[in-house]
Amino acid sequence: MKTENLDEGPSDANPSDSEQSTEREERRQDLRWAAAGGVAAAVTGFGTMAIVGTATSYEARRLLESVLPTVRFAASSYVAGGATILALMLTLITFSIGNELEFHVSHYRRIRDISALTSAVIGSSVLLLMFLSFPLGEADVDEAWYLWVFYAVLFGGAVTGGIFIAVILMLFYAIRGLLGVAQEGQDSSLVITPDEGEIADERNGGEASIEE
Repeated sequence: MKTENLDEGPSDANPSDSEQSTEREERRQDLRWAAAGGVAAAVTGFGTMAIVGTATSYEARRLLESVLPTVRFAASSYVAGGATILALMLTLITFSIGNELEFHVSHYRRIRDISALTSAVIGSSVLLLMFLSFPLGEADVDEAWYLWVFYAVLFGGAVTGGIFIAVILMLFYAIRGLLGVAQEGQDSSLVITPDEGEIADERNGGEASIEE
């Protein structure tokens, strides 16, 4: 199975460039919507928790102890979910390479983007869990310290949740594209048509002849 170069620039003298440009713009648009959804989820989550849990320095310790189990559970869920998504991405790569249809580079860039963001979710969630493993509620410090820790935990939970929402949205867009392949076959914008493949082979053969 042949794949295209993962560089962002389009190939020269390729009649499928306009289609690739359309697919590339669609992929970037999906990324923007996914990022917007993640940011909105993070802002909403942090804002809601901060408003509901508005605390003075004297109340922060009690609120911190009440919110820690929820944040730990959420972070653990993000780690487990992220590991599952990475395994699914490996399966999808194997399927794409072994399939009789040849996919445009945009398809593999989607997989790369999802994998990169999923890795960020796992990494940030593990760091959050490491932070929460400290006995935060038992520290013998000034009461104002608990207020800062309380909002830091809320912020960390909101950010990891927002990133996970962005991953889910990117998965949705990727699945939508694959459903288009299942329904339309070679007419899908993700698939290289026979004409495009022949033209690419001719171009590559001409370049090889020039080099010789």
